[in-house]
Amino acid sequence: MMPNEPTHLRMNLVQEIQLLYPTEPDWSKVDNETLAALVEDFVSEPSSATMALGLLATRQDARTNELAHWLRVHELADQWLKAAAQDVLEGK
Repeated sequence: MMPNEPTHLRMNLVQEIQLLYPTEPDWSKVDNETLAALVEDFVSEPSSATMALGLLATRQDARTNELAHWLRVHELADQWLKAAAQDVLEGK
């Protein structure tokens, strides 16, 4: 790299979604791996995690219930995320 050449930060899709919130991506194009990563990184952006959990449930991803159980007992998950996890577990 040349001394005065700008550096380019490379973000993964999870970071990009979190950084751009409240602007939302085209969720239909976000793969399940990214959705699961958004749920697992809920501390960075709980609203994106809530949306991601709901989409995983809609897509009937096998990880959905495990993630929902994990969120319900996680001490850092807020009441809204815990409620969303409960809704997933109840099939709402």
